[in-house]
Amino acid sequence: MAASKPKPVVKSKSKDNIIVTAALPYANGPIHIGHLLEYIQADIYSRFLKLTGKNALYICASDMHGTPVEVNARKVGKEPEQFALELWKEHQQDFVSYLINFDNYYKTHSPENKEISEFFYRTLKHAGHIYRKKVQVIYCQNCKRYLPDRYVKGICPYCKALEQYGDVCEKCSKALKGVELIEPKCSLCGKTPIQKESEHYFFKLSLFAKKLQKWFSAPKSRIQPEVKNWLNEWMKKGLEDWCISRDAPYFGFEIPDSEKETGDKKYFYVWLDAPIGYISSTKNYTDAHGQKWDDYWKKGQVEHFIGKDIAYFHFLFWPAMLMAVGIPLPKLTVHGFITVNGEKMSKSRGTFFTAKDFLKLYNPEALRFYYAYHLNRSLVDVDINFEDMKSVVNTVLVGNLSNFCYRVLMFAEKNYGEVDIIAKDKKLIDEVKVLVKEIHKNYSEMDFRLALRNILKISDIGNIYFQKAEPWKNPNSKESKAVVGLCVALARNLAILVSPILPEFSRKVAVAFWDDISSWNWKLGGWVWKGKLAPVEMLADKIEKVPEAQQFPLRLVVGKIMEVKNHPNADSLYLMKVDLSGGVGMKQVVAGLKKYLKPEELQGKKAVFCANMKPAKLRGEMSEAMILAAGDEQKVAPLFVAKSEIGEEVCFESMTNSTAEVTFEEFSQLKIIVIEGKVVYEGKKLKTRSEEVSVAGVKEGARVR
Repeated sequence: MAASKPKPVVKSKSKDNIIVTAALPYANGPIHIGHLLEYIQADIYSRFLKLTGKNALYICASDMHGTPVEVNARKVGKEPEQFALELWKEHQQDFVSYLINFDNYYKTHSPENKEISEFFYRTLKHAGHIYRKKVQVIYCQNCKRYLPDRYVKGICPYCKALEQYGDVCEKCSKALKGVELIEPKCSLCGKTPIQKESEHYFFKLSLFAKKLQKWFSAPKSRIQPEVKNWLNEWMKKGLEDWCISRDAPYFGFEIPDSEKETGDKKYFYVWLDAPIGYISSTKNYTDAHGQKWDDYWKKGQVEHFIGKDIAYFHFLFWPAMLMAVGIPLPKLTVHGFITVNGEKMSKSRGTFFTAKDFLKLYNPEALRFYYAYHLNRSLVDVDINFEDMKSVVNTVLVGNLSNFCYRVLMFAEKNYGEVDIIAKDKKLIDEVKVLVKEIHKNYSEMDFRLALRNILKISDIGNIYFQKAEPWKNPNSKESKAVVGLCVALARNLAILVSPILPEFSRKVAVAFWDDISSWNWKLGGWVWKGKLAPVEMLADKIEKVPEAQQFPLRLVVGKIMEVKNHPNADSLYLMKVDLSGGVGMKQVVAGLKKYLKPEELQGKKAVFCANMKPAKLRGEMSEAMILAAGDEQKVAPLFVAKSEIGEEVCFESMTNSTAEVTFEEFSQLKIIVIEGKVVYEGKKLKTRSEEVSVAGVKEGARVR
């Protein structure tokens, strides 16, 4: 399932063998527009290399292993492999939709990846780089399973930030272990886990500290300054040996002889076999094409494109393993995160767009163009501001580049049907030639933003030249035909230059020249093309409107119940002290839950609260917020959210919360109900950033009040 592939122009010499990779997407959910940045970035570079005659392969795969796949597969009643395979197929469809042209898109749960992972392991073990030791690990007695660090949440031992996962603190960026967290909780059930002893396998990462330091300090490493700063900080703290095994249940490859050596089955940690997936996907391709994978990995060059969230693994663990098995190190380009309208993508705010969601609104080349318009090798986040995107697409892509190419080709085909004469404007041609050299340099340096700006300069030159010549006033004159011929050549050059960014745009232009775009290469530009023209299609679409999130009248947030006591003047009411944080702080809440729940069933729990409720006195005590609960005749169940953070916004899908004060009467008019255990309003589910809000034990259709 890959898009049609540009053919390499020149058969390879070994130095021209280049592997381009993007990080392997996790087979645990849909591709979203944040993911797409990286795959488009790598696709642009790969297409450029092929356009200039390099034997480049764009390689990727779905990362199928690990606890999240195993847990989420179980939730939907599927085997992990089936669950991951379905997403593997879905991901490929999404990539094709965005014109992302992999030469091979494989999977980590494969015979090739098992073979090469075991080769790495045995090589490391034979060299004395693997050892075993007993360590304390987290075990949930309620879930009856060992918990990987990502499935433990608690207080960071360094900066004391709340609700941090056991692998890394999102606030202070320190690498953590689940056993280090203060007040740890199981992310699956919210219960307090225990520590158990288990024997595990470790890779001697610490032995490679000097080699890694030498590698990333070398000028030829081409490592971005921000990343070098991170690496130096990590080195100062010292590298710890890396645990490469996990306890069952775990979806992955079993470590050879692990049951015999430790008494239990152990599995390769996903971060051991996932990057090896780059090699195994290459092998899957080369085996099918009568080639050898090491002609690329050992004799060629590898270019990784990754996000900054996985830099630690790709700059420390992965290169250390490659060093240990004698494979040259790759070059890496790290990009920032995607924000939408200045904020982190959020399902609750309606700013989380899957690849499929975005296609319902816009042409995929709008996103490719917008990303390229912002991308270079600096490590900055890219913000999708929809108003800005509308302006960039309409003014720059449609109003400049597309307008020039379309009007020139349409004018030429309609008036002449062919090009048989081309104006010789040395000044214009020399100016364009200088820009073409600059564009080649920009692409080579992965500065797509500057490449695009220089392409647009050529388009500006063409627009001015065409407008000034006014060939429509006397279209049949020799001078007009010559001017149009030169403008047609300019359009052809532009389509070739922009084809890594806008392959469909360029394909449409190629069709107007009766060309197959797969035959195009960098050297085909120039000023000598003559021949018949075909009618040209519209090259780009304007953006007519930007998405607007529907507003919900309540401000719903996650609050933690810190104290529960009896109301002094009412037998059926509790007084609760609730921490709502997020600028709201501690509030008193009066709740009519006394006949349904004991104080200990509420205290310490996190639940959904309405924070913009108009304060009111209930039997003499002020209630400053309201806890939400689903109820029928027999039971009332608060909307508990164990996995979410205090102060986190709780929203219905694609809706934003209001901050305007509401009364209890206004709240009562909202028809919020329970359907199949989910809290729903107008068909939209209630969610936090971390979880869907669920309710158990109440009747179907129960109201939330």
